[in-house]
Amino acid sequence: MNLKQDLIFARVAAEQMSDYLHAEVLFYPVGSIDGVQMPQLTIGTWLETEWRLAALRDRYPNEIGEVLPAAQAEVRKIRHRLPDQYQHKARREFKSRLDSWEMFLNDRQDATAQPEPYNAPRSGYADRVHTRFRLELLKDDVSQLGDQVSRLRMLDGRLRMRFKPGEFIWEPELAPAAPADKYWFLYARL
Repeated sequence: MNLKQDLIFARVAAEQMSDYLHAEVLFYPVGSIDGVQMPQLTIGTWLETEWRLAALRDRYPNEIGEVLPAAQAEVRKIRHRLPDQYQHKARREFKSRLDSWEMFLNDRQDATAQPEPYNAPRSGYADRVHTRFRLELLKDDVSQLGDQVSRLRMLDGRLRMRFKPGEFIWEPELAPAAPADKYWFLYARL
């Protein structure tokens, strides 16, 4: 987690959301701002950034202060003005991230079918679970197509079969905002 990056990204996401919704690309390049490399703008990336900042608001009130509420207000305004474009992008991203998540799970299943050498790289789950997290946020933000939601449930079933419950896998200060009953996949390892 990088608070400075999240704060800059929240401001940039609010400023560029309208352009993003009108663009053909799904992953909108932002580049480097104030010497900080930004992630690509998507609705899911915005939602995760918003979630993290909201989770840390009490811990960093001076830093987050008005940045988050101003960004949220601007995104709400754009979403209200362009509801069809917003919904279309959110559904397109959901499908794209669902495809990516399924490929990751398939790769992990194939990898665990073969004996791993002693020095094998870790599964990458803690990094790749951002995809599953964004799927949850997108699903809560915009109603998704039934077949896509069913596919996510099927993939969750596969994941639960290999699920090893454990500690919260991200920064501990985010755990209070991530209840285990909803975000169970953040309390696991493969």
